[in-house]
Amino acid sequence: MTDLSEHFTSVKAGTDYDPDVALSLAIACDLGYKSKTTVKKFTKQWGYECLFHGVTKGQDIDTQCYVMANDTDTICVFRGSDDIKDWFANFQAVRDPGPFERTRAHKGFQDTLDPAVIATTNAIDKINGPTKRLCVIGHSPGGALGSRYDGMILENGYEVYGIYIFSSPHPGDEDFAQALNAAMGKGSHHRVVIDGDIVPHVPPEPFDHHVLHDPNKGSISMLKNDRNRRQNP
Repeated sequence: MTDLSEHFTSVKAGTDYDPDVALSLAIACDLGYKSKTTVKKFTKQWGYECLFHGVTKGQDIDTQCYVMANDTDTICVFRGSDDIKDWFANFQAVRDPGPFERTRAHKGFQDTLDPAVIATTNAIDKINGPTKRLCVIGHSPGGALGSRYDGMILENGYEVYGIYIFSSPHPGDEDFAQALNAAMGKGSHHRVVIDGDIVPHVPPEPFDHHVLHDPNKGSISMLKNDRNRRQNP
């Protein structure tokens, strides 16, 4: 983590995919798996104030996130699963009504996110400001939670500057994808996947969809094992 932390450069203005921003936010996602002491240590080094929130209920709900902010940006980071095998074992292909009108979202993600929504939003409200850019990011199942959460706060009047999600499963149906794109306004979101990773392909289409269908709103970036990048695969 020490070597990676040196590459953190925060968020830059602009809605196009930026590999430096993507790397920084991927590092922030990786940091979410560390102890609170480690998270505070590095976010402080980066010049950010940091707040934590987590909800654990039995084996099915373990939602962990932290919110960090400096003078210009607020970044909400949703952690993924510590054990992806357990996540697949508990996976159920069931959908419930999602954010916005006539959308459907994956029930498991919704059940996991709902208990944490109020406290997460309170944390954002506490350290966010009217001139700061709010970004929502997450890794693996945390990416799907980030997309779902983004839809919920957009529906309730918040402005989100951008989303970066890494190796995220599909969070909802195509109506959700289109509604999220429309609600982003001037913001954009970027989906980064690794070639050969199965997680971004579940639930399988046409049951659920990526949050990204409009190239004017963001990008899909595939990272190959040789570190080459292919857009919109």
